[in-house]
Amino acid sequence: MCGKGRLSDLPFFETVQRILSHYSCPSTCPAICCKIADINLDENDLKILRQASKDKADKIESCNEDGELHYKMHPPCPFLEFDKCSIYDRRPTMCRLFPFNITTMPDALLLFPCDMGASIFEDYVDYSDNILKRSIPANTIDAFEQSHCSFDSKLNNGLPIPMLVMKINSLIHFKEYLESGLK
Repeated sequence: MCGKGRLSDLPFFETVQRILSHYSCPSTCPAICCKIADINLDENDLKILRQASKDKADKIESCNEDGELHYKMHPPCPFLEFDKCSIYDRRPTMCRLFPFNITTMPDALLLFPCDMGASIFEDYVDYSDNILKRSIPANTIDAFEQSHCSFDSKLNNGLPIPMLVMKINSLIHFKEYLESGLK
């Protein structure tokens, strides 16, 4: 998934970055993203992290999968200090995508139900209702809200956290909506 190629070269990276420019993590964010999952890295990420701290970058694991070299950091992220990223301006590409996450579906991303993910989803529902005139199914809204509300409990108990599948094509149009100032 993240060998020699650059994650930032993935076709949806710029779209996600532009969406995320309209949001930020709340100041009360407990940095869950840095504590629960492996962080996949590309070679450029690895180089930047080594420049930031060789000692912490030594905790990065490399592995060979299907003949391709991959890198990852296991949670909690070694660059996390007092629930804040100590290298925020140089954080890895996967961190720059959060609360979106890569999935095995080539035309979709996952949206994590953290507080920022919930804000994005709320705006996406409004966009769908008011601009597209196409309502998101009530069961999808309920499932995401339930996932958001039970997030802490599931996380603390090591239970899987359901994420919302979002089509990349829909995200492109949502990005245009956010940039239009109609929100």
